[in-house]
Amino acid sequence: MTTTVTILVEEIHCESCERTIAQVLSAVDGVLRVAPSAKTNDVKVSYDETAVSAADLRAKLAEVGYAPVG
Repeated sequence: MTTTVTILVEEIHCESCERTIAQVLSAVDGVLRVAPSAKTNDVKVSYDETAVSAADLRAKLAEVGYAPVG
C-alpha cells in the first residue's frame, strides 16, 4: 500500500541539499517519490509501507545529516 508522509527538516538550505536528500531517499527500497523543499523545509515522500516505514526514512535522513524535526 502506498503512503505519503511529510517530514519537517530544518537543515534544507539550498538546491544542493534538495538533490542530496532526493538521491539518498530515492535509493531506499520501497520509496516511490521524493520531493524535498528548501522553501518549506520539508520532504514529501511516497513509499510502499510494506517495504519501508516512515521511521526508516527519518533514520536515513538523520544518517546523512538532515535531522527530522519532531
